[in-house]
Amino acid sequence: MVTSPSTLIEEGVADFKELWDHLGSLPSYQRLEQGTQTPMLRRFSHEKPGGEANILFRPIGQIALAQALGILVFKKKRLLADIFDKLRTYDLGGGFASVSEPKSLWYGVLYDPNKKRVLTSRRDLAAKLMVYLVAGTSDDMERGNLLKDLAKARTIEDRAIGFDGNFVEPKEVGLPKVL
Repeated sequence: MVTSPSTLIEEGVADFKELWDHLGSLPSYQRLEQGTQTPMLRRFSHEKPGGEANILFRPIGQIALAQALGILVFKKKRLLADIFDKLRTYDLGGGFASVSEPKSLWYGVLYDPNKKRVLTSRRDLAAKLMVYLVAGTSDDMERGNLLKDLAKARTIEDRAIGFDGNFVEPKEVGLPKVL
């Protein structure tokens, strides 16, 4: 049986609505409904007035998330509901915030600590890290490459910045726990 174009469009719209409903369930986005202004969520801590530096309010963070969702749903065969259950927990713990601080996974990945601005060149790494957070990996090579790329992103000259803000050897930078 051939599916009509109008049926395909209706299915696409339904899928898109489901995605937006899940995105709207993230605590960071719910704060908008509670009256928090976008600039407060978006600004870096070093800006005046300081903000939360949440990657979900930066286009590059949104693109990386969309890319990761595509991989998780279509390649890893994960359900959106399961993905967003994990992302809500991560968001509640501040995982998408404080990108301008070394404690953030996204420091050096989506934030350039030298120039104090958003870094767009590592969007693919950010997406891979999001996939790793949600789904993990059993492939040692994939995990090793991800770890190497994360350490490189957090390295200035020959020293990496650890999650505690101290300089460490690049091999000492670790991956976060899978959600």
